[in-house]
Amino acid sequence: LEKALEKCLLQSLLKQKEQKEEHRKVQERISYDSLWQDQETVAGAVGGMIYELCSRAERDVDIIVTCPFQEYVTKENDFFKKLEALEKRGITVRIHQFIDMEKFKNQTDAYCRCIAMYLNAIHSVRYDFYELPHEHADIPVLVIKNGLLVTEIQEPFTREKYTTVIRSLPLVNAYYEAAYACLISRKPLVEEYSVHKMYQEKYIFDYMMQNEYRYLLRSMHIIHLPDDMLWELCRKYTGDQESALLQYNMNRNSFQAPVTAVVYKSTLMDYIFDGKINIFGKEAEVEREWRVRHITHLIEELEKNSSIRIFLLENNNPYIGYDDLQSTIYFCRDTVFAMAVQNGISGYYRFFSKKLIDQFNEFYRHIENAGDEYLLRGQKVMDFLRQGLKFIS
Repeated sequence: LEKALEKCLLQSLLKQKEQKEEHRKVQERISYDSLWQDQETVAGAVGGMIYELCSRAERDVDIIVTCPFQEYVTKENDFFKKLEALEKRGITVRIHQFIDMEKFKNQTDAYCRCIAMYLNAIHSVRYDFYELPHEHADIPVLVIKNGLLVTEIQEPFTREKYTTVIRSLPLVNAYYEAAYACLISRKPLVEEYSVHKMYQEKYIFDYMMQNEYRYLLRSMHIIHLPDDMLWELCRKYTGDQESALLQYNMNRNSFQAPVTAVVYKSTLMDYIFDGKINIFGKEAEVEREWRVRHITHLIEELEKNSSIRIFLLENNNPYIGYDDLQSTIYFCRDTVFAMAVQNGISGYYRFFSKKLIDQFNEFYRHIENAGDEYLLRGQKVMDFLRQGLKFIS
């Protein structure tokens, strides 16, 4: 018995020693008293720290940040891909992004790309956005409750600025509570909506009554159709005669208004060769004969109708790449919303802030005016469509 007790005591001491060693290693890996000036070094180091905290978490993690979160994410640390493993453990990482609209105006493309990329959940990560008044946005802050605080300090002698990471929990949690109080007092700039809620609040109808439509298409849409093809779709994809008639009238009205569609090349190729298309918010695959007639009709309309414009966007471009966007975005002067289909279910994302809507419209104008190396327009689009027809006719 005495030997057994000695053995148990020895094992216990060894285990305690191992735990202390591991704790010491973690503290060494996460240096909380460092200062940096180089932004790439900051991104790599802080991104690694955040990932390590998330991977060791036993419950959901909330991150509140006042500068674009991707500043702390590099291709090397591949933050979002690494967090794929958290899904299996049932842990969600919520990133609450505050945005200074004054800075937004000076970095429209970067901010719009960030918002568009993160509308959909990425693995276990949920992202939402809030406006922070300009007067409160002079010092960048990233804070995780019971975790760490990343902020900027300026020493008074040379006025140099440094990024610092603070681990002291009283200070970390004081920042977090202040940030959270600000967070819950504000409405998100974008909210996820169900199909039912979009129609219940007449938001779709509001968009359709604007009489000018612009699309950034991650999935192919009908854009324009002959009346008989449109009516056939309305009867097939709606539940009753009244709904079919309403859908028909809304779409026919949109065909008579100015329409601009920016379509990714891969999106159009998937449609031409595989028939993949989104019809009234539902994923579908249409047969070859249907595609031939539709594409022929689009070419005819582009030739004679100046109010219809279609641009082909390269998958890799400086605005937002095909692989970075998981939703289709709909624009008009006073309304912007997005739609994504996941596992056969359509989800909508409604933009509430007029300032945000204005900036997204500006972002769309930047894409429209992209260089020829990124965007096909006019005759080149019609030639592309004709070439596609040769392959499937």
